[in-house]
Amino acid sequence: MHIRQLFQPGRPLFSIELFPPKTPKGVENLKNRLLQIRDFSPEYVSVTYGAAGGTRHNTLEVCSTIKKLGMVAMAHLTCVAHSRGEIDSLLSELKAAGIENIMALRGDPPSGESAFQPPPDGFRYAVELIRAIGKSDSFGIGAAGYPEGHVEAPSYQVNLGHQIEKVRAGAELLVSQFFLENSHFLRWRDDLRAAGVTVPIEAGILPALSAQQITQFCTMCGVAIPPILLADLEKCGEDKEAAAACGLEFALRQIEDLLREGVDGIHLYALNRLEPIAAVAPLVRA
Repeated sequence: MHIRQLFQPGRPLFSIELFPPKTPKGVENLKNRLLQIRDFSPEYVSVTYGAAGGTRHNTLEVCSTIKKLGMVAMAHLTCVAHSRGEIDSLLSELKAAGIENIMALRGDPPSGESAFQPPPDGFRYAVELIRAIGKSDSFGIGAAGYPEGHVEAPSYQVNLGHQIEKVRAGAELLVSQFFLENSHFLRWRDDLRAAGVTVPIEAGILPALSAQQITQFCTMCGVAIPPILLADLEKCGEDKEAAAACGLEFALRQIEDLLREGVDGIHLYALNRLEPIAAVAPLVRA
């Protein structure tokens, strides 16, 4: 089933993003955790791809397990380190495994490199990957969106144009990068709607785990940190549990406000943790 078919007017969708561990033991642990995740009835679960496709096989294995457990899986696929022929082979693998949905991304530069360089005979941009996936007509296609602008985009308007181009190329769903101030997402969503974008637009939520962690993520992604959140996290000091609880409480307030604004869905960047899933699922379902 293509994920676009899961969206219903007036009913926000709940989805989760996980990352594939690098070790066989870690993959087995996550597969066992999926049994618990299933109890929270997410409409779909997406699985990231790893730097330069380093967890490619683990991504496929975790997606296959998600599907076997009766949930809808979305596999991430990036342009990084792959030629067009390799992308075709990967698409064939996903199709053979029964994976029907793909999140098409350019991907980040490999560790140690400051700028993205397309591989020989590879794709430069996510929109090119979206067009290539769309040729087979076998997959539902998702794309990433950036409410505060992509860190490499020269302006908000240029960034907005890139989102629109992805939809015109065949993306059936936009999932936002995480944000910590809802006004950024709501402006971006409304600007896309005003430009004629009609596909579902999900709000990506990342509960902070510590002041250091969220500062690092925000710096990397060009996301603004509300001073009140940072101050509250810093008060927790070295108490990891208190900091995680603080970050989750902030995220739940974000979600409550977004649901009042009638968002199409909440996409939880769970970092493979059950606690935020257990807290967010009933809130979205209420």
